[in-house]
Amino acid sequence: MEALPTDVTRPIGVFDSGIGGLTILKELRRALPHEHLIYIGDLAHSPYGSKAPETVKRFASQITRHLLSRKVKLIVVACNTASATAGETVRQLAAPVPVLEVVEQGAAEALRVLEELGEEEARIGILGTETTVTSGIYPDTIRMLADRRGIPVPAMQQQACPLFVPLAEEGLWEGELPDMVARHYLDDMKAFQPQVVILGCTHYPLLSRTIARALPAGTRLIESAPAVVKSVKLILEEAGMAATTGEGLTEYHASDSVDTFQRLAGRFLDTHLDLVHHIDLDACEDREE
Repeated sequence: MEALPTDVTRPIGVFDSGIGGLTILKELRRALPHEHLIYIGDLAHSPYGSKAPETVKRFASQITRHLLSRKVKLIVVACNTASATAGETVRQLAAPVPVLEVVEQGAAEALRVLEELGEEEARIGILGTETTVTSGIYPDTIRMLADRRGIPVPAMQQQACPLFVPLAEEGLWEGELPDMVARHYLDDMKAFQPQVVILGCTHYPLLSRTIARALPAGTRLIESAPAVVKSVKLILEEAGMAATTGEGLTEYHASDSVDTFQRLAGRFLDTHLDLVHHIDLDACEDREE
């Protein structure tokens, strides 16, 4: 296998179907101030959750090729749908560059919180796109992690919330419309009375207050971002690849609707983005061919 170059100044690549992955990027930027981060939001093909798995694999492969052309030292797949359908494709394409996905991170954090709560009848709710829910990747991962830890497998209930991503991408994070949509999706989940609910799409934290209002009081919402940051730091430190000096740069790339991305990303990150680059992902595929 090809050896991984050891230049610690190489960037970290993060990608998502749109702005949802910014929930991961924001925490990475806060925790890793010296790292150069490259974010790609594939707005041209958003949302991934309604696409066929083979289609998502093609989009994820295009993005991965572009990030590899930028000599990234690590790739974060900040999209649950891409993790569920294209994770193995990205890992094979990127090797030996390490690839970190969000699904296992979120599942592990949910189990950790349940253990902390010490509930006798543990129940986990899982919210995601149609593709993520249909794949069964979260229940499968939770069972695997529970078996590995030697703990009982909790009761689980999944719910697809396909309109959450369009709401997030339109900047409709709170208000009458998102409240109505959340109640529509989450009535059965509320009756299930989970102690924790996994936000199984990186867009969903943008709607976290809306989602919380539609669930029983005290329900813990699980985001993957904190666990992802912890894993990224560990991987880089163990490989001797962590940047420890200098001010880290952040690059933003969008495959469509650059002005929309700039506006919504700036709102979420609470800053003005001076420059968002347009990226032609089809050209990335053409270069590979």
